Amino acid sequence: MCRGRLAWYSGDLSKINRKIAIGYCLQQWLTKIHCPQGLGGSNPPRGVFNFRLSIFFHKGSLIKMSKKIPLKQFLMRTGRFEKLYDAICAVRSQKITINGKAIENPNYFFNPGRSSVKFGDEMLMQVKKLYFILNKPAGYICQKSIKEKSIYDLIKGLNIEDKLRVSLFAVGRLDKETEGLLIITNDGKLASSITKPDNKIEKEYYAVLSEAIKHEGAEKIKGGIEIIISGIKYKTRPAKIRIIGEKEIAISVSEGKKRQIRKMLEAIGNSVVYLRRESIGNLNLGGIKPGEFKEISKEEIYKKINIS
Repeated sequence: MCRGRLAWYSGDLSKINRKIAIGYCLQQWLTKIHCPQGLGGSNPPRGVFNFRLSIFFHKGSLIKMSKKIPLKQFLMRTGRFEKLYDAICAVRSQKITINGKAIENPNYFFNPGRSSVKFGDEMLMQVKKLYFILNKPAGYICQKSIKEKSIYDLIKGLNIEDKLRVSLFAVGRLDKETEGLLIITNDGKLASSITKPDNKIEKEYYAVLSEAIKHEGAEKIKGGIEIIISGIKYKTRPAKIRIIGEKEIAISVSEGKKRQIRKMLEAIGNSVVYLRRESIGNLNLGGIKPGEFKEISKEEIYKKINIS
């Protein structure tokens, strides 16, 4: 059957890559084989059985259907749940229905544009997209916490509806003692584009060091230097360094490993006394003070960070 379909696609639509036709056949085969509950059928989890090519053929071109997303991700975008744990509990207790059917799997993939989602009798919809920049103060973590000061304590002060406020999250993270630029949004697609390593978006930091940086050390960092990430040796991508003062530098990196700037300086026998993120691409703080927010447009972010 697949061989016949492959011949039909490659014959009638010769411009279409044969790999796509092969993928379609594989999709058909995967949906027909028997799998343990939760691994097969029409809604497999992310992984080998989550291979899907939703394609329409129209005048010889390919048109992709709207992407499916996990149910838990959709629920957090509605502003109805303040914590992911609460959303997962609602699903596990069968309080969430999609097109009238109770769903128990928080990772259930579906198309929100073609589905009706309810929490009990309450219809759920994704809230409007919001975009802010925050100058994160030192002493605040980027995760939700009841024990430590968090950026979410600052977000609570925004003059917006509760359902909008609880849908917001930080794009990437800064460690507790680092100040500077954070993008706050509820736009998952934007966040993925910014944090995707392949996009190599530069982030510039201002750093005050414990001692003057030596030429040899700066050259090592520029060419990529070996640091330890989660107990594993990792060589960083090439970085840019500008000497600002005796113990002050501006350093730009195109990746975001945990405490990367601090570890890079430690690897050359120096240490960071003060660290502030100045910019992401060409998007900068613009003079806002620590702890302050500024609302910006999606278009401005895309233009200044140069993502499509």
